[in-house]
Amino acid sequence: MKKLGFILFSVAVLIGLAACSGGDETTPDGDVVELTLWNDWTEDRPENTTYKNMVKKFNEQNEDVKVVIEAIPHDQYETKLRTQAAGKQLPDMFRVWPGARLQPLIDGEVVLSLNPIVDHWEGEIPEGIMKDYASDGEQYAIPGNISETSLIFYNKEMVSQAGFDTFPETYEELKTLIGALNSEDITPIALGNKAIWPLQSVYISTIADRFTGSDFLPNVLNGDGTFENEQFIKSLSVIDELTKMDAFNGDMNTLDEAQARNNFISGDAAMHFAGSWAIGPILDNAENVENIGVAPFPSFAGGEGDPAKIAGVAGGGIALNSELNEAEQDAAFRFLEFFYSDEMYQELVEANIIVPADVEMSDNIPQVFQEANKLAQGGLAPVYDATLTPELTDIINNGLQSITLGDKTPEELAAEMQAELESE
Repeated sequence: MKKLGFILFSVAVLIGLAACSGGDETTPDGDVVELTLWNDWTEDRPENTTYKNMVKKFNEQNEDVKVVIEAIPHDQYETKLRTQAAGKQLPDMFRVWPGARLQPLIDGEVVLSLNPIVDHWEGEIPEGIMKDYASDGEQYAIPGNISETSLIFYNKEMVSQAGFDTFPETYEELKTLIGALNSEDITPIALGNKAIWPLQSVYISTIADRFTGSDFLPNVLNGDGTFENEQFIKSLSVIDELTKMDAFNGDMNTLDEAQARNNFISGDAAMHFAGSWAIGPILDNAENVENIGVAPFPSFAGGEGDPAKIAGVAGGGIALNSELNEAEQDAAFRFLEFFYSDEMYQELVEANIIVPADVEMSDNIPQVFQEANKLAQGGLAPVYDATLTPELTDIINNGLQSITLGDKTPEELAAEMQAELESE
């Protein structure tokens, strides 16, 4: 009886151990690992449709994992995410934005490193784009799309008639083009700065990076530099110089961005500087799409930045809860590898959405889009209003407009920004 009792006890212990070790690897039904995914895919937009379709396909092809979408309106999403993160009550997976918006989650140790699977995208997504979702050598999300803020759209015929068979690659050549267009009574650049952000987000984000390099902005914000840096002041001076040489339409500060874009589309200007958001409207409304070209910002003599970079922000990232158990981690890793695939990027490309991967494109994809997508492969420079505090953003936005009006100098704007930074 003693031996029988010992055997029964041993069996019970083994069953208990098995239950403990196995209970963390499956959901209560013992068959399917269920993962909840928070996102803000509530609006009827092409990228949201693509994302939801990828989740549906994953569920259909993986019987042992079920991803459950919980969509939260965009204007409520980040508040809820921060609140739940503070209490460590986050779901299994959740949509995140890069940089300063992701860092608090990293500092709070609520997001899981993706380093065990990051090699899956090696050779497909450039490191210069992946780093938007990385910190201290750890990868926390994979970029799904890119919003480029600094593209130059141009009328090929007008540029050619001004003596340029290809778009200028240097700032000096660009100024020559502007002078030639002015001599023909053609407005060189259609600018709509009524909302005061275009000169900062579209222009300075890339122009300043050409002069200072991409480390400048985060270094200054960390106290390791100053806005009164000579190279940064030179970048602000470009706006002053372009204004004084009549590169822009005279009513630039009373037109909004969409009005300026329409003026370019209708042939009232030779160029329009804008982000990837303008690709769709331009392709939809231009009479002759083949006459529209797209180019990167030019290089600047003496600049310390990488001329291959373009200002932009990676998006569409999904982070994982750091408290996932082993089975949940494995399931989540499989989902991310499936989700961020060539199939998804191809679908986004078909909807004219810039993607981080250099995917093959069919002939039916407009050349303007193909060229814009290639530009992202050189890496992303920081977008100023996505990096600065709201107070500094207001100062540079208003200051750049003041420069165009002759009410402020580049040096005064740089000093004002530095004073605000020090007060913060």
